[in-house]
Amino acid sequence: MMSKRVLICLVGLPAAGKSTLCSGLLKHPSNYDIEHICYDKHITTVNHVDDLSAWNKARQALNQSITNLVSGKVEHSIRNKVYILDDNFYYRGMRKEIFHIAQRNSCVFGQIVFRVSKELAISANVSRRDTIVTEDTIQKMSGLIEYPSEAWEKHVLHLAESTTYTESTLPARIEEVLQFIDYLCRQLPEIDPAVEQLKREADREKTFNDVVQQCDMLLRKVISQKIKDDRKSGSKIPYSVYSEAKTLFLEGVKAGKTSFGDQPVTNEAVSSKFMILFDETQVDRKKLKNERLDD
Repeated sequence: MMSKRVLICLVGLPAAGKSTLCSGLLKHPSNYDIEHICYDKHITTVNHVDDLSAWNKARQALNQSITNLVSGKVEHSIRNKVYILDDNFYYRGMRKEIFHIAQRNSCVFGQIVFRVSKELAISANVSRRDTIVTEDTIQKMSGLIEYPSEAWEKHVLHLAESTTYTESTLPARIEEVLQFIDYLCRQLPEIDPAVEQLKREADREKTFNDVVQQCDMLLRKVISQKIKDDRKSGSKIPYSVYSEAKTLFLEGVKAGKTSFGDQPVTNEAVSSKFMILFDETQVDRKKLKNERLDD
């Protein structure tokens, strides 16, 4: 069975409980191969306030690393691979970058939203052991955050507001997330429109080439039978005449002048269309012959 790859963005203010939930999720037994990617741990030396350009470059480098992780060949496995991207993802554009990665690499894309008030986030931030952000940062981010609402953001889990994740409340949250992951693993992967268009064109070309090949094979039988019938009737039409008509017929199929529509390419259909063309070429031959005699 082909395993699926799932990309999940965590959306929420700092200190909303994202990393705490991930830590508990990784310790909890599950049927999935879960990898936690914490953006803060990978982008530690750059402050987006002090150097926005360097911060953007570091973020793009991390997204490229995520692309490399999911761009490999899908393996045969009973365990689906789930990448949980732990960041604030407060701008929709940040999440759409990950959505495009999912599209280009046939991954399922989902989001988990931690909806907490800025007051709760500020309170929880004070008690954090590490990665404490300023109160001003939380205040600003609370006014900027764009929660999922667009059509492409169709797979979303909204976690109800909670003051803290304790030993008593965390298991229920983990089960809720695991149910959401199970739901995502039953969804179809995202499809890149450009890749899908190329696939449709390739399918059409293959179908087209198959029709030409089928006509070529069937015409051999049709012409062979026609020559046998000519011999029995005493007709002396040379093979070259049939060969010339066959070439014209196949050229017509390639050019789209001779089409079978939605009908199957059968011996009867090919024979009928070919004989119409053959009779037309015979009429043209006679006209040309008569014109030469008149001259």
